[in-house]
Amino acid sequence: MKRAIAEGSKLLILVLCLNFPSEAESCPLACVCYSEPKITISCQLQGLGAIPTEIPIQTQRIFLHNNKITLIRSTSFTSCRNMSILWIHSNNISLIEPGAFYGLDKLEELDLSDNVNLRSINPSTFQGLVHLHTLHLDRCGLLELSTGLFRGLFSLQYLYLQDNNLQHLLDDTFVDLANLTYLFVHGNKIKSLSENVFRGLVNLDRLLLHQNRVSVVHHRAFHDLGKVMTLYLFNNNLTVLTGDTMSFLVSLQYLRLNGNQWVCDCQARSLWDWFKQFKGSSSELECHLPPHLAGRDLKRLQSTDLEACMDSFNQIRTSVFSTKTRSGKLSTADPPLNHHDSSRKCCPPEMDKSFIYEAKGKAGPSSHSSRASPNNPLKDKENMSKTKFQVETDLSKNGSNKQINDSPFGTFPSVVDPPLTNLKPEFLGPIVPSTVPTKKRQGCTKKNKSRSQCRVAQTVQSSTSQLSPLIPPLVWSLFWFC
Repeated sequence: MKRAIAEGSKLLILVLCLNFPSEAESCPLACVCYSEPKITISCQLQGLGAIPTEIPIQTQRIFLHNNKITLIRSTSFTSCRNMSILWIHSNNISLIEPGAFYGLDKLEELDLSDNVNLRSINPSTFQGLVHLHTLHLDRCGLLELSTGLFRGLFSLQYLYLQDNNLQHLLDDTFVDLANLTYLFVHGNKIKSLSENVFRGLVNLDRLLLHQNRVSVVHHRAFHDLGKVMTLYLFNNNLTVLTGDTMSFLVSLQYLRLNGNQWVCDCQARSLWDWFKQFKGSSSELECHLPPHLAGRDLKRLQSTDLEACMDSFNQIRTSVFSTKTRSGKLSTADPPLNHHDSSRKCCPPEMDKSFIYEAKGKAGPSSHSSRASPNNPLKDKENMSKTKFQVETDLSKNGSNKQINDSPFGTFPSVVDPPLTNLKPEFLGPIVPSTVPTKKRQGCTKKNKSRSQCRVAQTVQSSTSQLSPLIPPLVWSLFWFC
């Protein structure tokens, strides 16, 4: 019995000698090696300037964070075919050589964050990492994401790209990431979202885009994001976001759009309509313009608040001749032109209206301060014809009626309001000039049966009055010579 126990003890010691001493002997200096729960080498906070060369072949986890490593060579991990986790964050890495992670087909988590000098990554760097499910590239000073950088990463579920210097995202950047569920791109300098920027992200659950500079979102930018439940777009430069854009987000539950310069005019109506059927949770959308709605939540506005449109001078208009009350609210007594056509949009026209504003500043009628003169209908009709002639003259001075996008927010409406020259008299109310003539014009006598005869009579009378002082000298001159 004792002999059997002794032989068993020798066998156990032999097994221990075969397993642990080899690992202990090959453990790099300044590192700690252990085998439970997985074979691990931990070298963090050791002031290392390079990746250790003597890493055991069977190592499954390598922790190299918080050192001074500047370079990952193509041969740094060639022997680590069993590695599943690599933490090399918080170093001074500025270059990753192509092929540095080649052959690491068991790698599941790669953390390269907090390497502020890693401004670009070769497109082939992550090729072959078919089991990678978590990739940290946040706070790396990245200026761009190369085309094909994430190609073949079919297992990736978590991608951290926040707090870099990215200014734009290319179409199809994430096209291979069909299993991605979390995408963090906040804290960058992204200005716009194109149509296919998120194509392929059919299983994405959380998209964080806050604290960027996004001012333009293509109306199909979210067309593959049917499973997104959380979307953060707060603290950007958004002024307008259409309901069509948001309609693709059929699973959305948590939405934050605060901290943007929302313009709560007719352009916001489609988003307002979308919120009426949205069942999830949302932040406030604080209106920035127009001034009388500043500070109010777009979602809580009334439908009548969104009938007006902002022109290029940040003034409100509902029709060509709209009026304002003293309280600053728009008068809605007169419906805007083409009000019956519900399919058309009411947004600012894309045409040069400088001649309209120029005509307003002259002695013609003011579109915001016109008053009726029911006692003199002939005078009203004459004033309207004068206004039309004056506008046509100013238009000819401009040289052309070139259509431009004069909207301050870069929107492209589908309908253009008719210029004043095309308005029919029946659409115009009685108006008077904003400046009163200093001298009264003589009225027509009863002998004049038509308005044209009245004008001729006035012209002849005016000419005679101008010549009357010259008649006596001429008569005396003729008498002297005769």
